[in-house]
Amino acid sequence: MTIEVPVLIVGAGPAGLTSSLLLSALGVDSLLVERRATSSPLPRARGVHARAMEILRGVGLEAALRAVELPILPGAEWRARLSGPPLREDVPGQRTRAATSPCEGLSVAQDVFESVLAGHLTAPIRRGVALESFTTAPDGVRATLRDVASGHREAVHARWLIAADGARSGVRERLGITMQGPADLGRQWLVAFRADLTARTGPRPRGIYFLTESGAALVWTHPDHRWMISVPDSGGPPDVAALLGVPVEVLAGNPWTAAAQTASRYADGPVFLVGDAAHRFPPAGATGLSAAIHDAHNVAWKLAAVAHGHAGPALLDSYRTEREPVGARNAGETGAAWRRIFAGTGAPFAGRSLAQIDMGYQYRSAVVTSDGTPEADPPGADYEPTAAPGCRAPHLPLGDGRSTLDLFGREHTLLTAPPGDGWRTAAAAAGPRLGIPLSSHVIADPSWPTAYGTGPTGAVLVRPDGHVAWRHPGTGAGSELLAALTTAIAR
Repeated sequence: MTIEVPVLIVGAGPAGLTSSLLLSALGVDSLLVERRATSSPLPRARGVHARAMEILRGVGLEAALRAVELPILPGAEWRARLSGPPLREDVPGQRTRAATSPCEGLSVAQDVFESVLAGHLTAPIRRGVALESFTTAPDGVRATLRDVASGHREAVHARWLIAADGARSGVRERLGITMQGPADLGRQWLVAFRADLTARTGPRPRGIYFLTESGAALVWTHPDHRWMISVPDSGGPPDVAALLGVPVEVLAGNPWTAAAQTASRYADGPVFLVGDAAHRFPPAGATGLSAAIHDAHNVAWKLAAVAHGHAGPALLDSYRTEREPVGARNAGETGAAWRRIFAGTGAPFAGRSLAQIDMGYQYRSAVVTSDGTPEADPPGADYEPTAAPGCRAPHLPLGDGRSTLDLFGREHTLLTAPPGDGWRTAAAAAGPRLGIPLSSHVIADPSWPTAYGTGPTGAVLVRPDGHVAWRHPGTGAGSELLAALTTAIAR
């Protein structure tokens, strides 16, 4: 018997788990399979940036994630050895400004992060089940799943497949999709261990310590004195106790190679690559996990719109158009930052700021209507909120802890200033005419026209992923909204 499901998701890391959560929130059934029966004993990543937290806030997970947050001191510290004094510090001037986002970034080990996400899934997850083979056809993907322990096989027919199966993606390999960019920025050993380092780091350790004599990077991962250290490979696992000068309990370790790569294409017919399957970033700036969530956010609403008949199939083409340039640029910038870290030549991010990398990317595609304004994501930029088409719609507080960002997520949304009657009437007519859900809101905050770059009678159309699809500076006609909405849903 063949299992029928709209979306088959392969891989239960951050990208796959987020894809499942978002699709469920959008009313689309999915099946998530993960070949590993248990999670990795290595913490791997430990940083979730503010934009990813906004996305997870949208599916109700912000409080659960805050409950497991590590109380680190943000920033990096360079020492010759852990027992020595700081040689240099790279401390953010301030945390994410409340005027920029309702969310702060999060420090939590990836294994803990994944357990929180998995605990909130409503769609099925099958662990210890591998994707053995698949073929694509006009009606979707036909796949064979294999239970790793028993060898039992099952057939699945899915309309789409999300490949979230990591840096060594078997799905990507079977499709013949190559990776572009440097595959070897240096081989490292990653070791997870337990040791009480409080005497040398204080009760609130810095975000990361770079130990210049050994070339090591040291990160606190769990409140029970668990840490991980990455050391350049010199032919075998490092002696962590000797390197740090304290007794340690080694928990796990493996070699790994830093890379700054992006897939030559992020989609192939009904198959979409997300997360490490689509791009590999070195851990400089801890951008990889957050970028995986951004990928899932972009593709999930598009699959839902097509699945529900609210958009044309061509909408799915915009996943490649929008996410591939972002991934390529991030690979280049994090690769350069990684080299600077180990060369000791100054601040890792000499181009765009981390906030700009996290929130400032601008989508350009056939489903975004340009308004002729200058590029909002130029080289060397720091993040300044803007509602230029293709950009993340800016946050404005609405009261009671709510944000304009909380208005987005499940449908296209039209925003305007008071009284907004003409635009709201146009929205009430355009949604039913196209057969799609469309909400409208009047934003009473007098700063809204300035923050969103319109006049007092203008309007902004925002997609379910919170990116601006269209912006009108002043009083307009319903036909203009209808044309912009038709473009935004690829009809």
